[in-house]
Amino acid sequence: MGKKEREEEVFVLGGKRQYYRVNYSGIFDYKQLLNAVRSFFNEKHYAMIQEEHTESAKSSGRETKFDIAPFRDVDEYVRFKINLELLMWRSLDVVVEENGKKIRKQKGDLEVRFKASIVKNYKPSFQKNKFGGFLRQTYERYIIRRRLLDYEEKLQAETEELINRIKSVLGISKR
Repeated sequence: MGKKEREEEVFVLGGKRQYYRVNYSGIFDYKQLLNAVRSFFNEKHYAMIQEEHTESAKSSGRETKFDIAPFRDVDEYVRFKINLELLMWRSLDVVVEENGKKIRKQKGDLEVRFKASIVKNYKPSFQKNKFGGFLRQTYERYIIRRRLLDYEEKLQAETEELINRIKSVLGISKR
């Protein structure tokens, strides 16, 4: 059986040690970016788990790390998980005039990192021994194979929608 079938977490975007990245340097609205991310996950019915939020002041500007790991239970066997890290450094608050109004935004460097994965057997339906592994792989290969492939496509589309939403907030062209 293939390696993908043995794994309980299958990465659709990124990997265990790699991320899909969106980099931006310039003026952006951090609050608007966070609101876009939160509204996306609320619309798609993801449970939000904030893993880390740190801010530190440096001489070159503020550094911020915002790490969330939202997930959604698709059915009793499959869970969608999207890890997202917002890294901001050399950030300074600036006042920008838009449509005659003065708005506070941030100027600096921003990197948004994504990982999207499907977690199979998240409620341990099959035991962690060799026989349970054999049953799980048989179930995935012959009974729900098409459904798992459809879930991979669906998670890929959802993640691309999130990336495009973030790019539109930042004013970056979409792919």
